[in-house]
Amino acid sequence: MSACLVLTGLSARAGECPTDFDTTVAARGLDGHGDIALADGRTLRLAALADIGTAADPARRAALKALVAGRRLDLASADSTPDRYGRLAALARLPDGRLVQEAMLAEGLAVARPEAGYLGCMPGLLAAERPARAARLGVWAQWPLKAEPPAALAQAAGHFSVVTGRVRTVGSTRRVDYLNFGPVWRQDTTVKVDSSVRPALAARGLAPAGLAGREITLRGTVDLVDGPVIDLRWAEQVDEVAEASGP
Repeated sequence: MSACLVLTGLSARAGECPTDFDTTVAARGLDGHGDIALADGRTLRLAALADIGTAADPARRAALKALVAGRRLDLASADSTPDRYGRLAALARLPDGRLVQEAMLAEGLAVARPEAGYLGCMPGLLAAERPARAARLGVWAQWPLKAEPPAALAQAAGHFSVVTGRVRTVGSTRRVDYLNFGPVWRQDTTVKVDSSVRPALAARGLAPAGLAGREITLRGTVDLVDGPVIDLRWAEQVDEVAEASGP
């Protein structure tokens, strides 16, 4: 097994994880999409969290409903403006002090998702996720998915996933780096690294040009553009990278 650089604790930045739980709401239950329906008619989306399937997943729905239905929740939000679906995004704290996000992660019923305004929350959320990952609970019974062969990963198109594989080659332009996981970039898995991420990766010794030949595990939404593609917008999407081998 290759030694790995585990990166989950290296990305917290001051001011990027809301800590003021200054709004209290009453949770009525779940809506038809699996979000939390509030007694005042609003809808709450759990920030920095990705579902592991559809809202109809019975295990997820049952667990989340049992956690929140009929309870008061304290909310901390990076932005009080509703999203395009009218939902409020926030961290939600239960009366016993636990975050709803952390409770779901601990059961493998969701995964931590980097999100603007909540990037500094990632170390804590990943720590909550880690026991379920080690025990292969919930989604971790099948994740991380293999980057190759591309046909298997293509089945995850449109979904947030955790993916692992060896970077074969790296291509670069002024604005984008391409991590290629197979020999034919038009059909194999590719990770597109936005130029804005280069400084954060380089600060961790992970400049894209140096990733060729290394095993990498990362998270993001899988799209299909010729082959499977994941856009890397934040360094927080990278879980771990195998140590570079000697000459």
